[in-house]
Amino acid sequence: MNNLIAFSIRIATGLALTAVALGWQSCSKKPKSIQDTAPDAVYDEYAQSKLFSVVATGDQPMIDDLEDGDLNGLKVDGRAWSWSQYDDLSDGDQLLTIRQLEDAPGSGDNVLYVRGGDWKNWGAGFSAYLVNRSNPRPFGCYDASVFKGIQFWIKIKGLDQSKVLIGTSETTSVDDGGLCLENCADNLEFAFEVTGEWQLIKAPFPEFILPGHDIIGLLDPTRIKGIHFAMETHGDYEIWLDEFSFFKD
Repeated sequence: MNNLIAFSIRIATGLALTAVALGWQSCSKKPKSIQDTAPDAVYDEYAQSKLFSVVATGDQPMIDDLEDGDLNGLKVDGRAWSWSQYDDLSDGDQLLTIRQLEDAPGSGDNVLYVRGGDWKNWGAGFSAYLVNRSNPRPFGCYDASVFKGIQFWIKIKGLDQSKVLIGTSETTSVDDGGLCLENCADNLEFAFEVTGEWQLIKAPFPEFILPGHDIIGLLDPTRIKGIHFAMETHGDYEIWLDEFSFFKD
């Protein structure tokens, strides 16, 4: 009997150690970078050779306060960009312009205004590529590691939830000034509930997650290419955006 008990204990101990070992293996397989989430991604060697980084000093956190009345972002702290749009290539419609509102939360009354709808696939969005994504210097990325994250005032009608995404050089296609040719990794995202009124959204870099997973901490703020606002809906929507900036605290 004693031999049987000892043998059972050895078997149980062996199974427990195996489970622990498998657990460690499972943990070790968790991606440690965005590149790990797309092992089949193909990168352009020419684009990689031309990649350069624009490093933020931290003195100019405001990305765009919209008070200049146009769709060009503030050209400060190495940033050179304009607002752009993207969509699911169906027969929907989206307007991107500047509007004046008396209740604008910023120091002036100009806000970014977006109206759209009737998309057939996943929806549409608008973007801020912080470093020029067209020739003659398309392959730059922005090093915003001096900051803790991004923030903005936003009011949305027609959605219950929205999200802001950050793309890096590795997740961005070559056509948009990134490095990726195919099988690209997903941009990281920060989702938030919509109230229908003006709300201040603060999105810390470490809280951006990999879509479809509960993995945080993969965003490398030294390699930011674009910041994207996504409207994933088939219905109509309106968005007002103001005081789009980085933050340190």
